Amino acid sequence: MKKMLLKKITIAIAIAFCATNISAQGFFKKLEKVTNKVESATKVLDSTAESESANQQPTDSISPQDFLKDAPSYTVSKVIVTDSLGNSLNEDGTTRVRYLLIDKDGKVCESNAAKKHLNSALKSGGLILLKVGGGATAGALIGKKVGGSKKGAWIGAGVGAAAGLLGSSKDIKKVKEQVKLMKECKKLLATYEKTFTEEGIPTDASIDLTDVDGINFTACEEITKSADDVKNEFLTSKTNGESLEDVELPDDLKV
Repeated sequence: MKKMLLKKITIAIAIAFCATNISAQGFFKKLEKVTNKVESATKVLDSTAESESANQQPTDSISPQDFLKDAPSYTVSKVIVTDSLGNSLNEDGTTRVRYLLIDKDGKVCESNAAKKHLNSALKSGGLILLKVGGGATAGALIGKKVGGSKKGAWIGAGVGAAAGLLGSSKDIKKVKEQVKLMKECKKLLATYEKTFTEEGIPTDASIDLTDVDGINFTACEEITKSADDVKNEFLTSKTNGESLEDVELPDDLKV
């Protein structure tokens, strides 16, 4: 549309130059009118383009910067649980110890909530990396495969478009590193779930915690929390987790 408009303007100016019965003053007046029309048309076109761009931007998109900032991280800590008076001893004199999932803010987390959060983040990270290597179309196709719906496709395309904000190889490297860390975190979570109860107690007293699928749980960081804090943080995490989407990652989504 812009090309057609400019072509018409060029023809109009050429005619104005070639006309022998036109005065210089008349020419410049006509040229001024043409210029004003061009400016007006350009403003309309730019405004329309901005409006269309805003309408097409999906609300489900996530920028790489937001992804890196909000990416979840979970560890298992050996928690010394105390009562309201700060005592950490059981009635038999042994220390009250629990092995609990801890998020990056130092809060106790419920395993199912952590799993949902990780899957959702891995999906976003995977789609961002697909955009870097395969374009927005690849992101849309994988979005369909992951979501199984038109909305899922929009999520994929949206994340892919946002990935264009990656400004350097350093940014790309950070996204890849974060995705790798989250994949390792998923393996840790899977091992944790089969080894400990929700209360953080070993499911089998005979389990050798020094080597469970290559993980030495006895070497975990040791922290202290009150029983009330453990209970409240766990319940908050569980409640929040119930509202999270249960995202399943297919085997063919390489992240």
